[in-house]
Amino acid sequence: MMSFNDIQINFSQLNHLLSQHEKNAFKYLLENGIFCTTCNDYCKYGISNYKIYLDRYNDLKVVGECTFCGQEVSQVMEFGENESFFRKAVQFKNTMAIHLSQP
Repeated sequence: MMSFNDIQINFSQLNHLLSQHEKNAFKYLLENGIFCTTCNDYCKYGISNYKIYLDRYNDLKVVGECTFCGQEVSQVMEFGENESFFRKAVQFKNTMAIHLSQP
């Protein structure tokens, strides 16, 4: 479930925020770390139709569908604890705020 403090980001923005090591971790978590409560297991076949959000804690939230059963799944990936990622996320949010405030 998305909150009002979540900002949807695209893959280009995600690429800018993540280091190569973080990209590998994100890919691993995306493929192996999202739990489906309907299947009562991790999404063995991955997820589809997913969107990525930067949440208020500067963590990444992924919301999509379990490829096996089609139920909505979500997972918070705690990248905000990494100082480098946190700084990039704050800078990104500040840039977005400036763009949104301009007429």
